[in-house]
Amino acid sequence: MTRICLLVPSISHIQKLIKDRKLVSGHDISDGGLITCILEMSFAGNCGLDIDISCDSDVPFIDLLFAEELGFVFEVSKKNEQEVLDGFSAVNIPCFFIGHSTKDTKKINKKQEVLHEDMTVLRDIWEETSFQLERFQTDYQCVQQEQQGLKGRLEPPYHIPFESEIISFVPRGIPPIKVAVLREEGSNSDREMAAVLHMAGFEVWDVNMQDMCSGKITLDQFRGVVFVGGFSYGDVCGSAKGWAASILFNQNIREQFLKFRNRPDTFSLGVCNGCQLMGLLDWVAQDEDQKENVSSGVGQGVFLDHNESGRFECRFVTVRVQTSPSIMFRGMEGTVFGMWSAHGEGKMIFKTPDIQNDVLRMNLAPVRYVDDSGNPTIVYPFNPNGSPDGIAALCSEDGRHLAIMPHPERCFLPWQCPWMPFGMKEKLDVSPWYKMFQNAFDWCVEQV
Repeated sequence: MTRICLLVPSISHIQKLIKDRKLVSGHDISDGGLITCILEMSFAGNCGLDIDISCDSDVPFIDLLFAEELGFVFEVSKKNEQEVLDGFSAVNIPCFFIGHSTKDTKKINKKQEVLHEDMTVLRDIWEETSFQLERFQTDYQCVQQEQQGLKGRLEPPYHIPFESEIISFVPRGIPPIKVAVLREEGSNSDREMAAVLHMAGFEVWDVNMQDMCSGKITLDQFRGVVFVGGFSYGDVCGSAKGWAASILFNQNIREQFLKFRNRPDTFSLGVCNGCQLMGLLDWVAQDEDQKENVSSGVGQGVFLDHNESGRFECRFVTVRVQTSPSIMFRGMEGTVFGMWSAHGEGKMIFKTPDIQNDVLRMNLAPVRYVDDSGNPTIVYPFNPNGSPDGIAALCSEDGRHLAIMPHPERCFLPWQCPWMPFGMKEKLDVSPWYKMFQNAFDWCVEQV
């Protein structure tokens, strides 16, 4: 950069444009130069580009495209184009229009066409080394599915069939509604969970399993209990098995949980590691024909196996809310939105086909992983673990108990979501997943 004095005003002006929401996307020009910058934007945006770099410079075109000089490329809407150009000009920062996005091709011109290629072909070349390395680290079929799927990717069909807004008030005359955020050694996500529960109106208590085992705290005072995500006991014996053992092999604790589960005015939520725990405690997808677990009197009907890919998966997946008795998803049927998924053992394995069929027949799978058409899928990476029928969550028959593998508490605010349609992002104060916790609070108020 020859004019260092432009750096600070450039950054300041860019920050102002971001704050005023004048920019749709952007990327800095660094390793690989201008061509690499616009290619990466095209790949990430899943679109083509029509670029026309018309200049009278004597610099060879290849040098111009690959020069690793300091700069930025921004995407702006047509209505803001001139305003953005004029804004940079007003602070004496050079800025030029170089092209626009298209559906599926990439063209680069300088007086004549020098490149015309489908974006997906270029992206395949760009990603090839990564996919070759992936074949050494994960299931071969999963790699094939992801690579082939990239060629036909569409924008996820996000849909929110209700007004997603913050409504939080505690009616007068009722005592605080207490919920226990329960954690074990190695748990995490308790802070995000506490934040959204507090935001919804609950009085949130941080409860460690040791507090219960020592008798300092009992579940009698709580209306809700939340088993948070993480890696209890480091998943040394398998996901949530150590946590489950601390409940099942302590008679006092076991009886407390059984009493809590059977109280008609209580609810529970298990996320990720908590979902795995609820499966082991048979609070969902119970096997009524084989009583093998003294904590509940019924048999365990589902357990969470290793992901189909054979490794830990952290992805922002698209899910759809189905019709179900779940109290936390009331009024949310048909919602399609992204949710963080982060686990190594999330594939739901049902003990018998009958249990799986009963879950589907009775609408006890309230959340499904879906593809870019909004249909339940087992295809990787839309389905990050290979669960049958795209099942991402299970609930009890009365709807009070919910076990879900993805993390709604990690994306209840728009800024926690890595992507959403631009128009939707401008309108939302909270993501649709906030309503889950709002529903739980409203249900508790109704039971008073």
